[in-house]
Order: sequence, then structure tokens, then C-alpha cells
Amino acid sequence: MFLTKDSFAKGAFLSSFGGICWALSGTFGQYLFEVGGFDAIWLTTVRLLAAGFIMLGVSLIKNGKATFDIWKDKRDIFEIIVYGLLGMAGVQITYFGCIQFSNAATGTIIQYIGSVVIVLYVALRAFRLPARSEVAALILAIGGLFILSTHGDIHTLVFSEKALIIGLVSACLMAFYSLQPRRMLKKFDTLRVNGWGMMLGGILMFFIRQPWELGGGTLDLKCVLATVGVVLLGTIMSFFCYMEGVRIIGSDLAVLYAAVEPLTAAVVGILWFHIPWGFMDWIGAAMIVSTVFIISLAPRWANKKAITKEGVS
Repeated sequence: MFLTKDSFAKGAFLSSFGGICWALSGTFGQYLFEVGGFDAIWLTTVRLLAAGFIMLGVSLIKNGKATFDIWKDKRDIFEIIVYGLLGMAGVQITYFGCIQFSNAATGTIIQYIGSVVIVLYVALRAFRLPARSEVAALILAIGGLFILSTHGDIHTLVFSEKALIIGLVSACLMAFYSLQPRRMLKKFDTLRVNGWGMMLGGILMFFIRQPWELGGGTLDLKCVLATVGVVLLGTIMSFFCYMEGVRIIGSDLAVLYAAVEPLTAAVVGILWFHIPWGFMDWIGAAMIVSTVFIISLAPRWANKKAITKEGVS
């Protein structure tokens, strides 16, 4: 794939902006929890239903009746239901749950451990030992999580045990969310797969909590704007920007630029909510986020080394 300097810059910008929007979604969520008095269940219901409705509406404009083609094959039906209920709903409720019991920065960073879960799963499924880069990423992820959650003291937990457990579940579900729909994404576009996934996840959450049941929250103007920010900026805008970045520069590079997400979540959280984010937090966060770079760049280093060896011989 040939890229001009302008097209590469455009792809890098869109990927980064998508990551920033994702980070803002978590920050808006923290505002709704701490100031508005809402909970993760309510926000997940509203986010999935609203975003699913909008994405399917855009798909109808773009694809017409083909939007419903995903419901013609039994295997597609089964997979989209699993994706919507376990992938979409599961990821969203655990992500926001971790934020509710800690903060946006912590919830976002812990979820990045999902990238390590993915490579380990792929290695196990292929019946091979993890590569050295994958082992290094695993060690950094575990070490980073330990530092982030304890600040180096095994007798102290910086945030609640509930937040840690929910965050780790969120990371595992994020891995499932990333791997499970691969076959469907080859058959349908991301708009239809994610649109139906969000709608199904939202319908599941609807039976748990209806959007008009605020659960003790106060839906004033600021909370309305924060909710709109979660749906439009943190879901729709982030999705379209990131996927356009993937189209231009490829997923391996796009994921690197989108890694600005946890940094954005930390900075915005410090400035907005005055999160006590110290040196040990930065170290732990850097170790976890570095796993994305190791996993993404390792194949490039290997290919470059192989090409060099071929050229020499």
C-alpha cells in the first residue's frame, strides 16, 4: 500500500483523534457517575441503544436493504447475537463499571491489557509457544498492572478490589470483542456488524434497566451534554475516525496512533477531576501501554530482519 505524506498524516490524525474521542467517552462517563449520580448499567443501556440506532440508520442510507443481510444465515445470526450480548454489552458494562469504581484513566489503561490476552490466545490456538515479544508484553502488562494497582507495595491496593476485577474482566472481553467478529467483518462492513452488535447489546441492557429509570441520577443540562458526548463523540465519532484511519494507513499503524487514548484519559482526568496521579501511576500506565507498541511493531522488526538477511545472502 503506497502512502503519500499527506495521506499518511491524515490517517495518523484520524486514528489519534479516534483514540482521543474514546478517552473522552470514559471521562464523560466518570462525570456522570461522580457528579450526576448515574451508574454503569444506565449509561451502557443508553450508549448502546443510541449508538446502535444511529449506526444502523447510517447503514440504511449507505447499504439500503443489505443492512438486514446479516439475518439471512443461521451462522451469522448466532455470531451477531453472541457478539452483541457478550461482546458489545459485556465490554461496555465492565469498562464503565471499572471507571465507576475507580476513574476513567485507570479503567482505560487496564482495558489495554486486552491486547496481550489476544496474542496469547492466538498463540495457544495455534499450538505454539508465545514469541519473545509476546512474553515481554505479558511481563510488562503484569508488572504494569501491579505497579498501577499497588504502587509497588503488595500490602496496599490503590483502588478498590472490585475495580481491579471488573477491569480485568473488561480486558478479557475486549479481547473477545476484537477476535470474535472477524469472520463477519470479512462478509459485512463494520457499520453493519457494530451497528447490529450495539443494538442487540442495548436491547439486552434495556431489559435490565430502561433508559428512563435514572437510578438516582439527576439528568440536568450538563449530564445531558455528557451523555450526548459519550454517544456521539465517544462512540460514533471515535468509530468513524478510527476505522477511516485503519482504511488509510492499516490496522497495525492505526492502533499505535490510537494508543494516545490512555494518555488523554489520564491528562483529562487529572485536569478535570484532580485525580491524584503520581509517578508510580505513570510508570504502570507506560508499561501497560508499551505492550501495544511491542505487539504491533514486533512483526515489522521481524520482517525487516528477514529482508535484510535475504539481501545479504
